[in-house]
Order: sequence, then structure tokens, then C-alpha cells
Amino acid sequence: MEQELGQIRQGDVLLIPVSNTPTADAVISEEVVLALGEVTGHAHRLRGTAVLEWHEQGERFVRVLGEEMGTLSHEDHDPVPAHVVATEQTYRVIQQREWNLAGQWQQVAD
Repeated sequence: MEQELGQIRQGDVLLIPVSNTPTADAVISEEVVLALGEVTGHAHRLRGTAVLEWHEQGERFVRVLGEEMGTLSHEDHDPVPAHVVATEQTYRVIQQREWNLAGQWQQVAD
């Protein structure tokens, strides 16, 4: 099955496909919390057979390894995991920001 690559948004988290390759200090696990809700404690979770996570030049990256697509879930936005994250593709993780009335950028509170 061929996978179509594109941006993925779930609530205040944006995943952008990039060409970066994992660094030597990449951590491997079955689940990565992409963002934790400050208000509810609910989390945006990326799950897969194996998920790499690393930081490079102040940016955060993830990559799902294996043959099965990674799933995104969140207790409020998407309680049923969605198989939407392409395997063997690196994504830059961006937590969305918003302009507040005090005239400053801030992380979107979830």
C-alpha cells in the first residue's frame, strides 16, 4: 500500500514531513506524547510498533518504523486512534501558537 505524505494536524499539534534522518541519540519507544494538555491533562499520542523521537537544532522530530502506520489519538479530539502517520517518514513536531491580547505569542492551551 502506497502512503500519501502530507501535513497532519490534530488539535494544537502539527506534523510536517521533512527529509531529516534520525540522530544517534534518537529514543525508541512504542508511544510518544506529542503534547500534554495544560488544562485537562489529556495528551496527543503517537503510537506505533517502534517510534523514534529526537531533537535537532532546537526542533523536535518523530519517525514511525516498521510496516504498520502510526496512530494518533487524543481523549478529546480523536479518542479512537487514527492510522494516519506514514512509516519510514520523518515528521517535524510543531505545537501551535496563538497571538494573545497582551501582544505576545503563546502556546495553544489544550
